[in-house]
Amino acid sequence: MAALAAGAWFYITPQVVETGSSGLTTQELALPVTTNQEQSTPADTLNLSSETLPKISTEEPSTGSDQALPALENSDDFFREQATRLSPGFSQWLKEDELIRKFVIIVNDFSQGLRVYKHMKPFTLTESFIAEKDKQGLYLSAKSYQRYNHLASAIDDINVKDGLQTYRTLNALFQQIFKEFSYPESYRVDDLFQKAAAEILTAPVIDTRIALVKATLGYKFADQKLETLNPVHKQMIRMGPQNTRIIQNKLRLLTEGIANMSP
Repeated sequence: MAALAAGAWFYITPQVVETGSSGLTTQELALPVTTNQEQSTPADTLNLSSETLPKISTEEPSTGSDQALPALENSDDFFREQATRLSPGFSQWLKEDELIRKFVIIVNDFSQGLRVYKHMKPFTLTESFIAEKDKQGLYLSAKSYQRYNHLASAIDDINVKDGLQTYRTLNALFQQIFKEFSYPESYRVDDLFQKAAAEILTAPVIDTRIALVKATLGYKFADQKLETLNPVHKQMIRMGPQNTRIIQNKLRLLTEGIANMSP
């Protein structure tokens, strides 16, 4: 469920000032890849317009338990209830509609190392990216990391056992969106979440000063090794080392639990 947050909210938050930075261009959502490569060139793109998306069944999916799930199109309140029960801190990111659809689409982006601005736009942070200047030049301010403290804290508050149960409960609803991506039958929704989590878990944690340079719009990393990282890794760097560790530690426990779940 932390990929709920970090995947989605997990990385649900575009930078107001940095939107135009190099390497962060808006892209159409690529069809899911099934290789181990972090990025590839898809043969096609997924059209996400409401006119072309498959019709959603109004039948109540079975959870395999005594708890009945709502139809996907009526699932927003149920999803909010499940997420805020896990961590009340998530409530500020749950005011949109079609929450499960938006969440799974973002997880799909993350699984490919992508961070697509138009998918994250509804969840934009109110605080702007902060760059400061010293004798060495521009650098990423620790004040900018603080924008993500609330998110990291909300994720850290997740009880792993409860998070896994919530994932199991919502899985049938996730499946309905997942099927629209036309993955091969051998690729499961669990694989999608695990791949998205892997992108977050492999992001570098940098405790030292991070130099910036001015770009046409906003800023970019002065170090080309950082600037050429995929958008998910760059997003994690902008969250700061402490927040990144908090999120990665919780996500590691959750993904291990998902991997060990009985089919």
